[in-house]
Amino acid sequence: MTRFLRRHAIFFLFPAVVVAILFLARINFSTAMRFGEWGEKSIVESTLILAKEKVERVERTISTMDHGFFQMLDPAQIDMACDRWNTGIKHSRLVEAAVILDEEGEIIEYFSRDSDAKAAKLYELVTEEVIPLLDMYESLYQHKHLHRMLEGKYRLVTSLTRDFEGQFYTACLIYDTHEIVDRLFEDLIGDVGRDRIINVVDYDGRIIFGSNLSGAGEFIVVQRFPSTLYKWRVQLAPRSAALFSNKARTQKVSGWLLIPLAFGVIVFGLVVLYMAMVRERRLGRLKSEFIANTSHELKTPLALIRMFSELLATDRVTEAGKVRRYHEIILRETERLTVLIDNVLDFSKIERGKSAYEFKEMDLIEVVKPAIEIYRHRIDESDVEMVFTAQEDLPRVRIDSDAITLALMNLIDNALKYAVGTDVIGVEIHRDSKNVYLEVFDKGAGIPAHHLKRVFERFYRFQATDLHSNGQRGSGIGLSLVEHIAKAHGGSVTVTSTPGVETRFSIRIPSVV
Repeated sequence: MTRFLRRHAIFFLFPAVVVAILFLARINFSTAMRFGEWGEKSIVESTLILAKEKVERVERTISTMDHGFFQMLDPAQIDMACDRWNTGIKHSRLVEAAVILDEEGEIIEYFSRDSDAKAAKLYELVTEEVIPLLDMYESLYQHKHLHRMLEGKYRLVTSLTRDFEGQFYTACLIYDTHEIVDRLFEDLIGDVGRDRIINVVDYDGRIIFGSNLSGAGEFIVVQRFPSTLYKWRVQLAPRSAALFSNKARTQKVSGWLLIPLAFGVIVFGLVVLYMAMVRERRLGRLKSEFIANTSHELKTPLALIRMFSELLATDRVTEAGKVRRYHEIILRETERLTVLIDNVLDFSKIERGKSAYEFKEMDLIEVVKPAIEIYRHRIDESDVEMVFTAQEDLPRVRIDSDAITLALMNLIDNALKYAVGTDVIGVEIHRDSKNVYLEVFDKGAGIPAHHLKRVFERFYRFQATDLHSNGQRGSGIGLSLVEHIAKAHGGSVTVTSTPGVETRFSIRIPSVV
């Protein structure tokens, strides 16, 4: 049970990690969204508080001036009210005119701060435009404000109706909205600090005061004047609102992108880990097979050597032909052991990263011929013809003779083992402008196409049913050694195979310039 869990831990770990990632991603994203919302809410609330404060200051200032006038209105001395107001407002530019009306809407008293011509024009405006809009009973004992566009200009009119001895009187103040904008707004609204921007607009979006807020983003707070300048509204926004808005939007997008990206990276890592585990298991299995195959490869020739050596040592074989035959078998199996042990030793050095070669400039033919002769008697016994051809005028190559011999013997040994049905094993040496090629070919069953890409993998062995071999076993490291030797010489090794026609291994070695 423990072994099963250990071998299949990845299958339990993968869904657990995925669930954990999704859970953490959800918490992280929701937290980021919540902090973003809190940040936005904080900005909006602080901006709204400031906007309300600005509106209240304007409202309070205008209401204070209203009260000042209406408190001076003594019903017993109506004819003196405007004169008293004139004295009270002589230092203020906000009020254009003061008017007192009787209950019939007729002007009893009128005061204007302007010259006669402007005062007369304003008097006409009050008579024709303002008075018809006033509702005296609506303003009875309470302030009322009229704010609208009159003759192309916004006007603000404050009115209060009171009764005295059975008579109703209405007092009115006509404010100069230009002065309100230029003086009052500048003093009470204009100062919002470096971090904010403010303006006042009407309901058509025309700017009355301040700057354009079109680039302020989505954090614009709007606050209208509740009773006085009710046709206008204050707009206030942080100067960095657009930047904050873009940053918040970017963070949201980044959250949506980074979470699946992180999820993908972790899943990819788990997949890579799983593939590494599978590969490690496969290598472990191949190593086990390598040990078993190598043991078999060592055991067979050793058994033959021991058996024939014992026969010769007992002097029970006296026939000269048999003695010579037994010596040849011992020699053949010794050569076979030598190749196998050399393969194992060289492979061990490669695995430990300690392989080293002694390169010398040599004639490749001088290395190849002795190696062929070593295998000559084995080939002759197999009823297979050995063919060796070499191109003339071959350039010298820089090689390690022992390593090239080992590579060639592996290729010939493979041909003897697996080239079922071949009647010839050939070794060729030829050249091109930059390289010398050492090739081994046979006319046997060949290598199936689906094996060609993996023949040089360490420990990789073909199935006997695929190769139609004679049941020969191998260590699975011979061809990987050939590839390593070829690369160590600055070259490469390739294989081509047409089953039933020809299989050819070619080692490319750069020539000495």
